[in-house]
Amino acid sequence: MYIAVVNWKKCNGCGECINACPSKCFEMSDDKCWAQQATDCIDCGNCPGICPEGALAVAVGWGG
Repeated sequence: MYIAVVNWKKCNGCGECINACPSKCFEMSDDKCWAQQATDCIDCGNCPGICPEGALAVAVGWGG
């Protein structure tokens, strides 16, 4: 299982990750991106590469 991770301190709220995510993991909250459905991540690699602030990562979780 993969988990989408957002560093709120780096996020500028641009929303690029929302547009790039085929699993629809992200939503906006308080003008920042939030990984609402973090465990739906399929490790496509889109979000870390698209984020201009480097605020996104994919972690390997347990289960699956």
